[in-house]
Amino acid sequence: MKSSIGRGRTLDEAVDAALIELQESRRHVDVKILSETPEETVVEVAVIDQDAPSMGMAAAPVVNGKAEIARGLVEGLLKHMGVRAQVTVRAGAEPITLDISGRDLGGLIGWRGETLRALQSVTNVMVGKHLAEGERVIVDVERYRQRREHTVREIAMRAARQVKMTGDAITLDAMQPFERRAIHLALEGDPDVTSSSIGEEPERRVVVGPRKAADG
Repeated sequence: MKSSIGRGRTLDEAVDAALIELQESRRHVDVKILSETPEETVVEVAVIDQDAPSMGMAAAPVVNGKAEIARGLVEGLLKHMGVRAQVTVRAGAEPITLDISGRDLGGLIGWRGETLRALQSVTNVMVGKHLAEGERVIVDVERYRQRREHTVREIAMRAARQVKMTGDAITLDAMQPFERRAIHLALEGDPDVTSSSIGEEPERRVVVGPRKAADG
């Protein structure tokens, strides 16, 4: 695979330097960050194999260009961190979702997903110039988000049962936006309780309380 090392003050400058040497466009390359400091960013830009598969095999599905850039950036970041893992683009996911898989990746998730949240924030900063306004990238490690959503839905149901028994509102622990959304979705059809969010990030919490009867 043909590749080139690019250097620049910013990620874009480093990638452009490598593209000039390769005489390729961004949609035909895979970008990996080798190092990044306030003074210089170093990337490896590799040309994606454009050859058609032989023996009549069907061509592989085309990967969204933005998703592939994001995947390459996260893969490079993980290598820089010394983390051995595979990064793939989740097929059909909207928004763009990157799945990280491997062994012993608990450190990438952190307590209640705080490290994963930071990794996702860094990813969106790195790839931000390639995204449309309001567009973002979701990063998941070993399907943590799916498992966590299942857990917080159970928390929501337990809280709802307690509110119905006591009549008192319950304030849950601080949660990430996707967790709060799962709580609200789990309770939106319950006629006896309501949920709302209070506070500021990162301490924003969900309050589960009794639904007041409408005035007659």
